[in-house]
Amino acid sequence: MNRALIFILYIIIYQAMAQSSALTIADSLYSFGDYSKAIKKYQEIVPKNQYVLLQIAKSHRAKGTYADALSYYKQVLKNTTPTTSVKLEYAKLLMITGKFKKADSMYTGLALKYPKNPDFQYRLGVIKKKLKDTVAISYFKEAFRLDSTHQKSCFEISKNYLKKRNYDMVWKTANIGLRSYPENVELISVLGQNFLFREDYDTALPYFQKLFDLNQESEFIHSKLGLCYSKAYAYEKAIFHFNEVLKYNSKSPNTYSLLGHAYQQLKKYDNALEYYKKALALKDISVDEDLLSIALLYRFQEKWKNAIRYAKLAIKEAPNNSRAHYQLAMFADAHYQDPEIKLKYYQTYLKKFDTDKKDYFNMIVKKRIAQLEEEIQNKTKNN
Repeated sequence: MNRALIFILYIIIYQAMAQSSALTIADSLYSFGDYSKAIKKYQEIVPKNQYVLLQIAKSHRAKGTYADALSYYKQVLKNTTPTTSVKLEYAKLLMITGKFKKADSMYTGLALKYPKNPDFQYRLGVIKKKLKDTVAISYFKEAFRLDSTHQKSCFEISKNYLKKRNYDMVWKTANIGLRSYPENVELISVLGQNFLFREDYDTALPYFQKLFDLNQESEFIHSKLGLCYSKAYAYEKAIFHFNEVLKYNSKSPNTYSLLGHAYQQLKKYDNALEYYKKALALKDISVDEDLLSIALLYRFQEKWKNAIRYAKLAIKEAPNNSRAHYQLAMFADAHYQDPEIKLKYYQTYLKKFDTDKKDYFNMIVKKRIAQLEEEIQNKTKNN
């Protein structure tokens, strides 16, 4: 009888030691990030207490097998009174897996228990936003009220003000956030856009340049830097950034047009023509302005036949483009020798665009028509 009892005790002690050994190995594997092997070791432990179930849940979450992680978190929540940290882990995983209504319920409970926790308010704001609930902004504002250094809520509020074009509040809110973290790239970007929307390119430029200096490179940032430098007449820098944009998107007709304009301003007409023509090849909308830009480039090169051809193409695209008609008349005036041919182009323009209002182009055209008519009369008299 005593021998049997001793044998049973030996088995129990052996099993306990084996489980303890398995748990030690599993915890070690978990701490080193070898989650798959850790899970196998945890699975060897029978029965599994709440600690083991929680470690399996954490391991699945860490390796990205979220469905299994949720399953084990549910077991933990069901079989015991969970700690706040466990509830928080579960709530975060619900958000990651897009289960926003369940996450909303979890965070609402946490926020009620801890009303002064700004992150719980922020998370509720994120969830409400995902659910397209307009009350989301109120949660972001509450998080920011509780903690004026809360960067993510500050960004959401600033972005909301920007969307509403409340520029003064964008400036005020974003700068509060930047006081505690000057390198918050999201807030720097919002401030840059805040000035860009008002077409204040000079003030917007330093914000986008700071993003670039902080190694924040993207199609968006390069395109805005290109635009700002172009507006500041720094065309070489604009060209650099527009070329960077093309590395992200080589099918952007607008970028090619902007490159064409930049080269045109630098009087590098061959380069400008190249990029304007690339823009034309990509556009499936009205391209009269690009065609006219090409015509003007040929004008600078005094290639009048080409200038006339592209001006006519621009007019074909947009028959009511008065500037294209005016330039066509000017090109014809420079190209043809016969004053009667020149006169016809100016008369065509005046017939289409003459008004009672004082118009700069009309005044020039009428003056030139008078000169040409006098030239024709004198020529007739001499003959």
